[in-house]
Amino acid sequence: MTQPYIQTVLRLLILCLPVLGVSTQTAISPSTTRHVLKGWVPNACTLVVCAPSGRGPEEKNGDQELQGPVGAPSIQEPQRDDGARRKKRLRRDANQVELECLRKEIRNVQTQLNTYKAAINQTLKVLLMPHGGMVGNKIFKTDGSTGDYETAKTLCSQMGATIASPRNAAENKAVQQIVQWRNQKAILGINDIESEGTFVYYMTGEIIGYSNWASGEPNNLANEDCGEIHPDGKWHDRRCELEWLVICEWLVI
Repeated sequence: MTQPYIQTVLRLLILCLPVLGVSTQTAISPSTTRHVLKGWVPNACTLVVCAPSGRGPEEKNGDQELQGPVGAPSIQEPQRDDGARRKKRLRRDANQVELECLRKEIRNVQTQLNTYKAAINQTLKVLLMPHGGMVGNKIFKTDGSTGDYETAKTLCSQMGATIASPRNAAENKAVQQIVQWRNQKAILGINDIESEGTFVYYMTGEIIGYSNWASGEPNNLANEDCGEIHPDGKWHDRRCELEWLVICEWLVI
């Protein structure tokens, strides 16, 4: 192509620009936008200008490749030692089995103890008759000794016991049976020496919580400060200087 020819084409382009209508067509191309200048003569004067279009897939992919990972890099946790966990689990299971065995042994021992206790209690009741009796964790017994109030305290104390002091109907029944067998009245471990009409347990000074007084008793006839139990199980007040059957009381743990 010669230089005069090129100059002629450029002049024609310059002359066409002022009179041409300009329209823009976007080519169906993924990478460029084509701008076409059309004249009044179809396809007589056409100038194609290539310009970069919006980013195509390749550029976007390229940008993504340049970008680093979003957020802080993850830190991989060290894997746990499965062997250590297995040993720990086996040790825990072994401890559970051992604990259950111990509990079973304790239950067996408790059952045996209860059986022995019942047998011992029954044996004691038989051995105590007719001079004693057992109620709950208390034993009431006499060796046939008699004495006044002070003598009774001394005799029972020497045997590690106290004078019989029934605190409920069952205990009173046990003492009554001894009195019936012996056909004697027995002294009780109560008195109202400190305050007339207020009977207390002589060992603790505590006001009695249970009583089984006979009708009209206590009446303090002739300054009666001590208590006694009759074969019918009823209580009377009497002078502390008189002698009675001595029944002692033991607390069994």
